Amino acid sequence: MKDDRDVDIKGAHLAGKMIDLIVAGGIASIETPKLIRELRRYGANVRVFMTKSATQFVSPLVFEWASKNPVVTDLTGLAEHITHADGVLIAPATLDFISKIAVGISDSAAATLVQSAINRIPVLFAPSMHLSLQGNPAYAAHLNSLSKINRVTILSAAEDEGKAKMLGFEEITARVCHELSTSSLSKIPILISLGPTRSYVDVMRYLSNRSTGKLGLAIADDLYRRGAKVFTVCGAIQKSVPHYLNPVFAETNKEMEASFLAIVEKEKPRVGIFSAAVLDFDIVNPRSGKSSSKESIELKLKPSAKLIEATSWPKNMIRVGFKLESGLSIEELKERAKKWAQLNHCELLVANRLEDVGEEAHKAYLFSAKDNSFTNASNKVEIADQISKALEKSF
Repeated sequence: MKDDRDVDIKGAHLAGKMIDLIVAGGIASIETPKLIRELRRYGANVRVFMTKSATQFVSPLVFEWASKNPVVTDLTGLAEHITHADGVLIAPATLDFISKIAVGISDSAAATLVQSAINRIPVLFAPSMHLSLQGNPAYAAHLNSLSKINRVTILSAAEDEGKAKMLGFEEITARVCHELSTSSLSKIPILISLGPTRSYVDVMRYLSNRSTGKLGLAIADDLYRRGAKVFTVCGAIQKSVPHYLNPVFAETNKEMEASFLAIVEKEKPRVGIFSAAVLDFDIVNPRSGKSSSKESIELKLKPSAKLIEATSWPKNMIRVGFKLESGLSIEELKERAKKWAQLNHCELLVANRLEDVGEEAHKAYLFSAKDNSFTNASNKVEIADQISKALEKSF
């Protein structure tokens, strides 16, 4: 029988890792059980330490349920405060708790554990407080002091409703995955284009395609969680892009190429992933202003260049291409994928058929030029996982 405390696994980015999570006494602690369960969805084993004031906001029983582990609230003879975890996360991190850690105070099991971890393993602070407290000069000095310590990460709070709110549990989990990653992709700069582009008919109307950019975002997110330094050039997508993916937005083919090239020159990415659905045709005769709905419009289209076909990409940049076809057999698709990969110098290429792509399902075949072989994937998560694993072999 399934345990009611179990979670559905989303990924293995934290598999085998122990995280000591500190809960300080703030109202944001009511959100921390969600964070604990999200960390577990990525494989983490979470051990919770609570300050005395935190127990006044939320019962330790809640955190025991969320983590499936006993909660530590006091120093005991078991010496739980001498951490052997892979990382420590303080969420929420209050002004009081941050200040104590900055000046070396260890007046609780929670504070002593953090002092044990500082400068030894990754320690992440997720601040939460009123904006008036965040502006305190002493707090700013303490935050600055902590940020200079090796392996300490301060997660910027989100300002809203007069509060410096703790980041959402999904973003904190992504940041934890990134900081604790031992993947060979850690710190490798990777650039990804994603989403559709547009060609304007007039100031109000445009030609585009049905791409959502969800696959590109799934790939970018998976690479980030493996520790890569990810940059994204995003077309006209409706989904929000996390700031840690360093998004730059571009509407037209020319804008996307210019943005991609600018990041290549500045960041020197080791990998270029061309997942954007760059428009196949540009409008030759766009109209000025807004066209009247009473008149007919004749548009002249010309084929547009593919982003991956540009001659300016560095030769040592690993290229990951995408090929979408329709009306082909799987064998015909694979043969075309091989030729396309060779033509565009792609080490990896994702090939699929339009009839196999849906809102959730996304059947694809990943071709490795190095191995001259294909692997199958049935959805966006699997595609992202396979691309990441294939790239890990190159670093």
